[in-house]
Amino acid sequence: MPVAVARARRYRAGFIALFAALCLAAGPLKAQGGADLQGIWDFTMRVGERTSPGFLALGPVEDGWAGSITMYLTNTLAIRRFTVEGDSLAMVVASREGDVIFRARLSAEGREMHGIVEYHGGARLPMVAMRRAQPVAPR
Repeated sequence: MPVAVARARRYRAGFIALFAALCLAAGPLKAQGGADLQGIWDFTMRVGERTSPGFLALGPVEDGWAGSITMYLTNTLAIRRFTVEGDSLAMVVASREGDVIFRARLSAEGREMHGIVEYHGGARLPMVAMRRAQPVAPR
Protein backbone atom coordinates (compact mmCIF):
# COMPACT_ATOMS: atom_id res chain seq x y z
CA MET A 1 0.00 0.00 0.00
CA PRO A 2 1.42 3.41 -0.91
CA VAL A 3 2.56 5.52 2.04
CA ALA A 4 0.18 8.39 1.16
CA VAL A 5 -2.85 6.06 1.16
CA ALA A 6 -1.87 4.54 4.52
CA ARG A 7 -1.33 8.02 5.98
CA ALA A 8 -4.73 9.19 4.69
CA ARG A 9 -6.46 6.16 6.25
CA ARG A 10 -4.73 6.77 9.61
CA TYR A 11 -5.72 10.45 9.44
CA ARG A 12 -9.37 9.56 8.69
CA ALA A 13 -9.44 6.98 11.52
CA GLY A 14 -7.90 9.52 13.90
CA PHE A 15 -10.46 12.16 12.89
CA ILE A 16 -13.36 9.76 13.50
CA ALA A 17 -11.94 8.76 16.90
CA LEU A 18 -11.47 12.40 17.90
CA PHE A 19 -14.96 13.34 16.70
CA ALA A 20 -16.50 10.43 18.65
CA ALA A 21 -14.56 11.39 21.81
CA LEU A 22 -15.76 14.99 21.54
CA CYS A 23 -19.34 13.79 21.07
CA LEU A 24 -19.10 11.63 24.19
CA ALA A 25 -17.57 14.44 26.24
CA ALA A 26 -20.24 16.92 25.15
CA GLY A 27 -23.17 14.66 26.01
CA PRO A 28 -26.52 14.75 24.24
CA LEU A 29 -27.28 18.04 22.51
CA LYS A 30 -30.42 19.15 20.77
CA ALA A 31 -30.82 21.78 18.14
CA GLN A 32 -33.40 22.64 15.52
CA GLY A 33 -36.36 20.30 15.76
CA GLY A 34 -35.31 18.98 19.19
CA ALA A 35 -33.62 15.83 17.84
CA ASP A 36 -30.13 14.82 18.97
CA LEU A 37 -28.36 14.19 15.66
CA GLN A 38 -24.77 14.40 16.93
CA GLY A 39 -22.51 11.53 15.91
CA ILE A 40 -21.60 9.29 13.00
CA TRP A 41 -24.27 8.10 10.56
CA ASP A 42 -23.62 5.27 8.07
CA PHE A 43 -25.46 5.67 4.77
CA THR A 44 -26.18 3.79 1.58
CA MET A 45 -27.22 5.48 -1.64
CA ARG A 46 -28.72 3.46 -4.50
CA VAL A 47 -27.10 4.20 -7.85
CA GLY A 48 -28.91 2.01 -10.37
CA GLU A 49 -28.20 -1.62 -9.48
CA ARG A 50 -25.35 -0.87 -7.10
CA THR A 51 -25.02 0.82 -3.74
CA SER A 52 -22.66 3.61 -2.77
CA PRO A 53 -21.82 3.56 0.98
CA GLY A 54 -20.28 6.16 3.25
CA PHE A 55 -20.78 8.06 6.48
CA LEU A 56 -21.88 11.46 7.81
CA ALA A 57 -20.22 13.14 10.78
CA LEU A 58 -22.57 15.65 12.45
CA GLY A 59 -21.97 17.98 15.36
CA PRO A 60 -23.70 20.99 16.90
CA VAL A 61 -22.83 24.49 15.77
CA GLU A 62 -24.58 27.55 17.21
CA ASP A 63 -28.29 26.66 16.95
CA GLY A 64 -27.93 24.03 14.21
CA TRP A 65 -25.69 21.31 12.82
CA ALA A 66 -22.51 21.09 10.74
CA GLY A 67 -20.27 18.31 9.54
CA SER A 68 -18.96 16.35 6.60
CA ILE A 69 -19.98 13.48 4.35
CA THR A 70 -17.52 10.83 3.20
CA MET A 71 -18.32 8.50 0.32
CA TYR A 72 -16.10 5.43 0.61
CA LEU A 73 -15.52 5.32 -3.15
CA THR A 74 -14.68 9.00 -3.62
CA ASN A 75 -13.86 11.71 -1.08
CA THR A 76 -14.98 13.84 1.88
CA LEU A 77 -17.19 16.88 1.29
CA ALA A 78 -18.36 19.68 3.59
CA ILE A 79 -21.98 19.93 4.63
CA ARG A 80 -22.79 23.59 3.89
CA ARG A 81 -26.18 23.64 5.57
CA PHE A 82 -28.21 21.16 7.62
CA THR A 83 -31.72 22.12 8.72
CA VAL A 84 -34.39 20.25 10.64
CA GLU A 85 -38.07 21.14 10.88
CA GLY A 86 -40.11 18.58 12.78
CA ASP A 87 -39.28 15.21 11.21
CA SER A 88 -38.09 16.75 7.89
CA LEU A 89 -34.47 17.57 7.20
CA ALA A 90 -32.47 19.06 4.37
CA MET A 91 -28.73 18.82 3.92
CA VAL A 92 -26.78 20.85 1.34
CA VAL A 93 -23.38 19.37 0.43
CA ALA A 94 -20.74 21.39 -1.42
CA SER A 95 -19.16 19.72 -4.45
CA ARG A 96 -16.98 21.00 -7.28
CA GLU A 97 -19.83 20.64 -9.75
CA GLY A 98 -22.39 22.42 -7.54
CA ASP A 99 -24.52 21.81 -4.47
CA VAL A 100 -26.01 18.37 -3.82
CA ILE A 101 -29.19 18.30 -1.70
CA PHE A 102 -30.47 15.50 0.53
CA ARG A 103 -34.09 15.85 1.66
CA ALA A 104 -35.29 13.24 4.12
CA ARG A 105 -37.55 12.24 6.98
CA LEU A 106 -36.12 11.45 10.38
CA SER A 107 -37.51 8.32 12.06
CA ALA A 108 -39.53 8.75 15.26
CA GLU A 109 -36.59 7.40 17.33
CA GLY A 110 -34.16 9.78 15.59
CA ARG A 111 -31.94 6.89 14.44
CA GLU A 112 -32.67 6.79 10.68
CA MET A 113 -32.96 9.23 7.78
CA HIS A 114 -34.81 8.13 4.62
CA GLY A 115 -34.82 10.39 1.59
CA ILE A 116 -33.67 11.45 -1.86
CA VAL A 117 -30.35 12.93 -2.97
CA GLU A 118 -30.75 15.53 -5.73
CA TYR A 119 -27.61 16.01 -7.82
CA HIS A 120 -26.79 19.20 -9.71
CA GLY A 121 -27.35 17.41 -13.04
CA GLY A 122 -30.93 16.45 -12.09
CA ALA A 123 -30.32 12.84 -10.97
CA ARG A 124 -32.43 11.79 -7.95
CA LEU A 125 -31.14 8.84 -5.92
CA PRO A 126 -32.61 7.19 -2.79
CA MET A 127 -30.46 7.28 0.34
CA VAL A 128 -30.84 5.85 3.85
CA ALA A 129 -28.65 6.88 6.81
CA MET A 130 -28.54 4.97 10.10
CA ARG A 131 -26.97 6.39 13.23
CA ARG A 132 -24.08 4.39 14.65
CA ALA A 133 -24.45 3.19 18.20
CA GLN A 134 -22.72 5.56 20.62
CA PRO A 135 -19.65 3.94 22.17
CA VAL A 136 -19.86 3.51 25.92
CA ALA A 137 -17.03 5.21 27.80
CA PRO A 138 -15.43 3.08 30.53
CA ARG A 139 -16.02 4.30 34.06
